[in-house]
Amino acid sequence: MSNHPASRILKDFFHPELEISKEHVPAILGLTASPVINSKAGKLEELEKNLQAISRTPKTHREELLRLTHRPMLVTLTYHPMPPARQFPLLPNLGQLRMSLDIEQDPYVKALMQSSPTASDSPELRRVKLNRKTYCQEQLKSLHSRGQTVDKELGSWGTYWYIIACIQKLQLGFRNRSASLELLDDDEKVYLERCLGNLLSCVSEETVPWFDKECISAKVLRLIEFLLTEHTPGFSGLIFVKTRAEVAVLSELLSTHLSLKEHYKVSTFIGESNSVKRRTNVAELIDVRYQVSTLDDLRLGRKNLVVTTSALEEGIDVSACNVVICFDHPPNLKSLIQRRGRARRSESKFALMLADHDDPSTISTWHELEVAMRKQYENDMRELRDLETLEAIDEGDREFVVEKTGAKLLFSDAVSHLYHFCATLPTGRLSNVAPVFTYQDNSQVLGQRAITAKVVLPISVDVSVRQASSQSAWITEKNAKRDAAFEAYKQLYYAGLISDNLLPIQGDDEAIANVKAEVGKMPSLVQVAGQSNPWHLVAHHWQSTTNDSSLYCYDIPLQQTGETIVMMHMLLPCSLPVIRDPIPLFWDASTIFSASIYLSCSTPPEMHHAAQSTGLLLSSVFRSRMDAARFDFVALFAPAEDHQNTDWMERFSGTFKRESSRPTDGSNLSLSSWGIIRDLTRNGVPHILKGFEEQSSELNTSDPQDNENDEKIILLHVARFPKRTDFLHPAAPGKESLLDGANKILLRPEDCEIDRLPLPYAYFAAMVPSILHRIGVRLLARSLCDTLLAPVELSQLDLVITATTTTASREPSNYQRQEYLGDSVLKFLTSLTLVSERLHWHEGILSSAKDHIVSNASLAKAALEVGLDTFIQTKAFTGYKWRPLYVSDLVNTTADEPREMSTKTLADVVEALIGAAFLEGGFDKAIAALKIFLPRVFWSGVSDRNDILLSSYNIPIAYPPHFTQLEQLIGYTFSNKTLPLEALTHPSYTGTNVTSSYERLEFLGDVCLDIVISSTSFAHNPPIPTHGLHLIRTAVVNANFLAFLCLTLSIPILRTSITTEGKNKVSSHETTIPRHIWQFMRQSPAAAVRLAQQDCLNRYEALKAPILESLRQGTHIPWSLLARLDAPKLFSDIIESLLGAIYIDSHGSLAACEGFLDTLGVMGYLRRLMQGGVALYHPKEELGQLADTESVRYEIFKGDGGDEQGRFGCAVWIGKREVARVEDGFCVLEVETRAAEEAVRMFKTKKLGQV
Repeated sequence: MSNHPASRILKDFFHPELEISKEHVPAILGLTASPVINSKAGKLEELEKNLQAISRTPKTHREELLRLTHRPMLVTLTYHPMPPARQFPLLPNLGQLRMSLDIEQDPYVKALMQSSPTASDSPELRRVKLNRKTYCQEQLKSLHSRGQTVDKELGSWGTYWYIIACIQKLQLGFRNRSASLELLDDDEKVYLERCLGNLLSCVSEETVPWFDKECISAKVLRLIEFLLTEHTPGFSGLIFVKTRAEVAVLSELLSTHLSLKEHYKVSTFIGESNSVKRRTNVAELIDVRYQVSTLDDLRLGRKNLVVTTSALEEGIDVSACNVVICFDHPPNLKSLIQRRGRARRSESKFALMLADHDDPSTISTWHELEVAMRKQYENDMRELRDLETLEAIDEGDREFVVEKTGAKLLFSDAVSHLYHFCATLPTGRLSNVAPVFTYQDNSQVLGQRAITAKVVLPISVDVSVRQASSQSAWITEKNAKRDAAFEAYKQLYYAGLISDNLLPIQGDDEAIANVKAEVGKMPSLVQVAGQSNPWHLVAHHWQSTTNDSSLYCYDIPLQQTGETIVMMHMLLPCSLPVIRDPIPLFWDASTIFSASIYLSCSTPPEMHHAAQSTGLLLSSVFRSRMDAARFDFVALFAPAEDHQNTDWMERFSGTFKRESSRPTDGSNLSLSSWGIIRDLTRNGVPHILKGFEEQSSELNTSDPQDNENDEKIILLHVARFPKRTDFLHPAAPGKESLLDGANKILLRPEDCEIDRLPLPYAYFAAMVPSILHRIGVRLLARSLCDTLLAPVELSQLDLVITATTTTASREPSNYQRQEYLGDSVLKFLTSLTLVSERLHWHEGILSSAKDHIVSNASLAKAALEVGLDTFIQTKAFTGYKWRPLYVSDLVNTTADEPREMSTKTLADVVEALIGAAFLEGGFDKAIAALKIFLPRVFWSGVSDRNDILLSSYNIPIAYPPHFTQLEQLIGYTFSNKTLPLEALTHPSYTGTNVTSSYERLEFLGDVCLDIVISSTSFAHNPPIPTHGLHLIRTAVVNANFLAFLCLTLSIPILRTSITTEGKNKVSSHETTIPRHIWQFMRQSPAAAVRLAQQDCLNRYEALKAPILESLRQGTHIPWSLLARLDAPKLFSDIIESLLGAIYIDSHGSLAACEGFLDTLGVMGYLRRLMQGGVALYHPKEELGQLADTESVRYEIFKGDGGDEQGRFGCAVWIGKREVARVEDGFCVLEVETRAAEEAVRMFKTKKLGQV
C-alpha cells in the first residue's frame, strides 16, 4: 500500500508489463488471515487493484473450517491507573548522571579533538557538543528512556530490576569479552563501565520485596488478578506489550510471583534485527538467540505463557491459545484482528486492558467490534446448520466387496478406513501422515450445488496410488470426501497395500503370512532331535563291505615335537573328508602329541587281522569297557610296521611278570619296550614307567659293616596312567602334577604285571576316542553338505563345522563370528529382495516384513522344518565312560536322545551357515542357502534385484543445479538423477518434482551400511572376537554418530552478499560459507522441522570440539557426548538414504558405498576401533559387568528448580544404594549414559583406593 517497497515494485514494474502482455506476467495468489490493513474504508479495494486480484473467502473446506475455528470471547480488564506508593531513587539518579556528564570527556569527542590540530574547530565537533549524540550518551539516554516507560507501565520495582539487570549484563559482557561488545572501542567500554558502575555503587543493599503492592503498578496487579483466575490444565497464552524492555521485566515479574510460578512457565519472544553491524544496546536485556525454541516449547507444553511484542502478531506459526491479553491498546484494527486470531481454542478469551478513565468512545468501539464479531459468528453458525442439514441427506450406498474373504468396504466407512491406513504409515515427530482433502465447487458451471473432492496421501505412499478423486459431484463436501476416500482405498487394495481383509498389510503377504502365527508362539526353549551319530552311516557301509579291496586305508602318525613315536593304519569302509591340519592331543601340562590323518599309499592290512589288532590295542586302556568276544569295530587300527599283523600280535599280546627282586643291572630294561605297568596290589591300577631306583632291602644301621653287606633292590619309578580319555582339551588346572609324574610312585617289580604291548601303542589307544571324535565331527559336517546343503555345493568343510558348533561343545571354533556375518548378509539380502520385489510397499511394511523373516522365531522354525537340528553340536566331548564303537550297535542307532535347545541357538546356526556360504561363494551361495531355509521368500540373484531397482527409478525429473555440489561433497556422481533427489526428500515435504520420500532408500541404505561395516570388521587380521565385533558395529552405526558426521562434512560455497550503507551506497563482497549434506534436504517449511534442526545445531556447536577430539585421539567412544547431541533421526536417515541411492545407481557396488562412508569419516573411525586402544563398552554395559549379580536401576527425573528447558536428570541405583546422580540432560539416553559413566568412574576409583 502507498509507498511501501512492495507496492512500488508492483506499480513501477508489474502494472506496466501487464499492460503490454499478460502471457509473460505471473498471476498473484495471496493468502492471509485477513486482508484488513486499517479501519479506513476503501483500503481493501485499493489492495485488490494494486495486486490485480480479488479478495475472496475460501469456500472449499469451509465446513471443516467452521467446526474447528473458535472465536474468542472479548474480555475487558479495567484498572485505575495511579503511581506506585513506593519509589526508588535509581531512575532519577540515572537521569541526573546523564545530564551531569561532561561532554568533552566522552570518548568520541576526545577522539575527534585528537584527530588533527584543527579538529577543535571542526563542524562535526561543534555538532556533537551541541546535540550530545555520541554512542555513550545515546546508550545512557536509551536506558533512562526505557526505564521511564517501565516505571510508568509496570511500577518502580520493574524500573529498579531493569536498570540493575542491564548494568550487570554489560559488566559481565566486559569480563567475558562478549563478541557482541567487540564493535565498541576500548575507551567507550571503560567510559560506560565507569559511569554505570558509579551508579550501581550508590544503590543500597536493601532487598526490594517484589511482591509488595506498593512498588507494582495497578495495571500489573490487575493482570495478576486475571491470570490467577484463568489457569486450567493445558493452558496456553500470549501477552502483547509495546516494548522489548517491558517484555523482559514483565516476564521476570510473572516468573517469580509466588502465586503464579506454580501454574505458569513464562518465556519471551521479540523481533530480530537483520543488521549485523549494529553495536550493543545497553538497554537491551533479551538475547534473541535463546528464543529459538520458545514457540516449540509453547506447542509441546514446556512453556505455557509467552510475553511478546507485536512480533507474534503475524507471519509466525503459533499454537492456538486459551487466552490472549493486550497489555496496551492494539495500535490498529489489523493488530486487533491478528492478535485475536491467536486465541482460537474452544472457549478462549481475548482480553483488553483499559484504564477506567479511557475515552468512552474507545471502549464503545471495542464493544461494537465485539457485537459485529458475534453477529458474524451467528451467521456462520446458521450456515453451518444449513450445511449439516444437507449432509444428513444420504446420497450414496456404494460398497466394495472382496470375494475371497467377504470383507466389505462401505461408502460411509471409507474416510475412517483411509485415516487408519495413513496412521500405519511410518511417521515421526516432524512429519504428518494424515490424508489431505481438497474440494472443487462446480456449482456455477452445473447450475446446482456440485462438489468434487481429491485426496492426496502422504509422500511415503507410492506415487502411482498417492492421489484419488471422487467419481461423482455431490451436494456436500462430506460425501465428496467419502467418494474420494472410497476410490483411494480401492486403489490401495489393488496395489497390494491393503489385505484381502481390507486392512493395511504389515508385511504379511501370502508368502509368509501362513506361518507367522505359529512362529510367533514358539517358546524360547524347544525340544529338538538328538545329535546325529555320524558313525551310523559308516556302520552301514561295513555291512555292505565283503572284501579288503574296498576298504580305505589311512595313515595316522602319532608325533611328539615333530618325532613320530608310532605309526598306525586306520581302515574304514568309506572315505573320510580331508583333514588338513594335525589334531593336537594334550597328554599333560608339558606334553602335547599330534595326530595327522591322510590316505595311505601302503598296502592295507587284512580286515580280520586289523580287527584283532584293534581289540589288542584298545584293551590295553579300555579293557574293563570292552566285550572281549566282539571285533566288529567301526574303525579298525593296525600297526604300520607289520602289514600281516601276525608277528605283531604274537609279540605284543598278553602280559609278563618279574618274579625276582634280586639286584640287577637296569641297563637292559629299555623304557620304550615296556608296556603299561599294572599294580597288582591295587587291582591292577595302570602306570607308566618313568625310570628305575635302587634301594637297600633292609633299614640302614649304625654299623658301617652291616650297611656294606646289605642287599640292593631295584624299584620301578612310575606315574599314574591318566584316567581321563579327553585329550582334545588341556587338562584342568590342578591336574598337571598328577599327569607329569611329579608325585613320585615306587613299585616293586614282583608286585606288578607288565603289558607286552609297548607304551607308545598304549598312548595311541588312549587317544583313539579323541581322534574318532574329530573324525566324527567332519563326517557329520560332510553328511550335512551332502544332504540338506547339497544345493549350495559347499566345499570348505571347516566353515560348516564352525557354523554348526555351539559354544557348549567346547570345540576349537564355534558359530558366533560366522553368525555375526551371516546375520548381516541375511538382513541385506532380505531387504534387497523386499524393496525390489514390493515396489509399492512403503518403509513401514518393508520393515515389518523384514523383521519377521529374519526373526529368531522364523529362523528357528525353518531350522526345525528342514531337520537342521540333528546336525548341531551342543554336547562337549569328555570321553567319560567311552566304549568302543561296534557296527552291530550303530546300525540300529541314528541319533542321540531328543534334547532341548533355545530358538536363538537354532536361529544363530542358520545365520552362521548363511555366513559360511557367503564366505565361500559370496551372495550367490548365500542365496542358495536361503532358498533351503526360507523357501517361501522369492529369492533371486543380486544382479537381477539391482536391475529391477534401477529400472524403477527411470523417471524423468528436473535436477536442481545445486545438487552438483552435493555430488562433489559426497564424492560420487549419480547417473540417475532421480535417486539423490529422493534420498534427500524428507517425509514432511509437500512440494513438486518428487517421486517419494527418502524412507525406502533409507531402508535399503541401512543394510548397506551394516554389510559394509560387518564384512570389513569380520575380515580384520588378527580376527576380532565376536563381542568386539558387535561393540564396534554398534558404535559405528549409531544414529547420533552418523548424525554428527552429517553435521560435520561440508563443502565450501562461494556466496555474494549485498550491503547498504546510508541511502545510496550499495556494496557487495564475496565470502565462502560451508554447505553440509543436511542443507540439501527438501523439507516442509513448517517451523517444527526448522526448530528441531536449529536446536540440534546449537547443541552441535557446543559439542563439536570435544566429540572430534575424542573420535580422533580419545581412549573411549564418546557415548555421553553423542547422546547429548540428541540429533533428530532425519540427520542419520539421509546418510542411509544416500547409501541406498548410491547402491542402486552403481548397480549394487558396495565398494561405491564404502567410498562414500570413507569420505564421510565412518571407515576411518572403524579402522581406528579395529586397531584397538579404544574402550568399546557402552557405560551402561560396563556398569552392569561391574555390578556383577546386583541389579542396576536408572531413575529418571525432571530438573530441579522448575527447569525451564525441560531438562532431565538421572540417578543410578545398584541394589538398594544410589551410586551416582547427574542433571541438566537434553534427553533420557544422555542422562542414563552420563550417570552410568559417573558410576563406573566411582567404581574404578574405589577399587584403586582399595589397592
